[in-house]
Amino acid sequence: MKIKIKTNLWSGIVMGVFSIIMLLILPSQVRVPAFDSGAPSPRIIPGICLVGMLICSAALLIQSLVFKKEKEFEFDWAVEKPCILMILGLCVYTAMIIYLGFVIASVVIFPLLLVYCGERKPPIYIFTIAAGIGIFFLFKYVFHVSLPALPFLGG
Repeated sequence: MKIKIKTNLWSGIVMGVFSIIMLLILPSQVRVPAFDSGAPSPRIIPGICLVGMLICSAALLIQSLVFKKEKEFEFDWAVEKPCILMILGLCVYTAMIIYLGFVIASVVIFPLLLVYCGERKPPIYIFTIAAGIGIFFLFKYVFHVSLPALPFLGG
């Protein structure tokens, strides 16, 4: 299945809608300090970035619709499928971290990704599992940053 995508048009639409939504929810997500210290508001940098994104999205839309300057990308499912499946695997990994903890998610997902990529050497799997466990303890005891642990063990 092949789909032709007009890059300027769709990028302008998607990023324009995203920046408008983010501008609308910015006040509810980033609070202004209760006292006036004379410093700029914490909303100023995200606001400037989002307005800049909106302006660039409008420029892409004008470029596509008015000037008819467009690049077309041909999306071929057979070619893109491995990358999309890898991204979905990383999304599953993120959900597993939240619900099962960092160690279990790493011990399950990373070996599965290695199998998917065609890795067959057992030492690589052992190193990957050890690295996941080692990173957990490195963050917990050296950096004093708690990564999600097993929910039923109390962290």
